[in-house]
Amino acid sequence: MDQTTLLAVERAAIRAWPALETRDIGGWLWRYSAGGSQRANSVAALADPGLDPEAAIDEAEALYADRGARPQFQITDAANPSDLDARLARRGYRFNDPCTTLAADLNGNTVMPAEAVFLRRADAEWFETYASVITANRKAVAPQILARVPAEAVFVGIRLGGRIAATTLVVLDCPVAIVECVATHPDARRQGAARLAMYAAMRWANDHGARIMALGAVAANAPAQALYAALGFRLVGRYHMRIKDLREPEA
Repeated sequence: MDQTTLLAVERAAIRAWPALETRDIGGWLWRYSAGGSQRANSVAALADPGLDPEAAIDEAEALYADRGARPQFQITDAANPSDLDARLARRGYRFNDPCTTLAADLNGNTVMPAEAVFLRRADAEWFETYASVITANRKAVAPQILARVPAEAVFVGIRLGGRIAATTLVVLDCPVAIVECVATHPDARRQGAARLAMYAAMRWANDHGARIMALGAVAANAPAQALYAALGFRLVGRYHMRIKDLREPEA
């Protein structure tokens, strides 16, 4: 994937998972949402900040300090400036949560599963399945983030045995579609529900004008990586977090 398309994918991913509070720092987007979502509590650095990068980092750190939060940056292959990761490392930011950006070309060949249901917004049943696989601190803020998802989106569920067994969320930013919230309820694992949820997401996105589907996946999550590879997703980029831990106050 060329750098221009990768940048479009990374920007679409930012819009697909909107933070509760944002500030522009030149071309960077400072994000804060409390809770445990790292992306929604980090700086997305995808364009020239328009000032000295060290000054931009200082500004981001000051905004997090105002909220008593630790500074975090999401470092992608499209980060600007290209040496941002090294700058943060020199400031004592630690490397965390290596992930992959995966993408697949949509060709209209995916068959829509009969078990798929589509919602304009997340209802209690959909959220209960999604929330079954995330941490408690992420659950606390997730409903607020989901309520802010752009209107060009659909919440997908796979109904097996009378319940929502798996979920995805598709957010259109044509020609890109971003997939979020890929989850299978623990009681419904090993039934192919996640695969069906991805089939439904891919078919819906294709039918609504997307030509590329992309998602982020934890690099060490071997089952998820295998699923996405089997569905035709390929590695197009990598990203990780740089986190500066807060110092404990001296006694």
